[in-house]
Amino acid sequence: MLKESQVQFQDAIDPDSDRPIPIIGILYQNQLFKKLKSFPKDKLESAQQLTRQLSLDPKVLCLMLEEADKYTVWCQDAKLKPHNATQAKPSNDSIDKIDLKELVRQMRDIGGVKIKDRRYRLTVYPRCMVGSEMTTWLVRKFFLDEADAIKLGQRLMDEKLLHHVTDNHPFEDGFFFYRFYWDE
Repeated sequence: MLKESQVQFQDAIDPDSDRPIPIIGILYQNQLFKKLKSFPKDKLESAQQLTRQLSLDPKVLCLMLEEADKYTVWCQDAKLKPHNATQAKPSNDSIDKIDLKELVRQMRDIGGVKIKDRRYRLTVYPRCMVGSEMTTWLVRKFFLDEADAIKLGQRLMDEKLLHHVTDNHPFEDGFFFYRFYWDE
């Protein structure tokens, strides 16, 4: 098991996808790895079991990474290509110029952010998304860093296109539920 500090996160292109889109990979000992599965912190044994099963195949090199809030299993993929996202990364000015209505359309469309009914404690919140999933989608779609993705999420809230389901939080990269006003 590796710690986050022992690997380097690397933007990569997966040529096997329908549309070659950037993904977050990790670089370890000059090899690129693609995320296979994530496990909550209380599922350590499940993460270890999957890693052991995959390691039985001598052709598969896999790693288990302990992150702040989860365990992730990564497999080496020789087809992954490094991607220089710094060239495509928009500046803050570019974030301000993004057409928000078009962005919302893409987020609500196929391949967008997962919108569904979600439960927290005893309450069901219909047609909403999780802030961390939205942040990840924005990072991958626009090659943003996490801070800029959060700013873009907050911009959606400031422009009254998105809101927290109970209107108690600004946009945050975490397990917070957000809904588009169009879905009210």
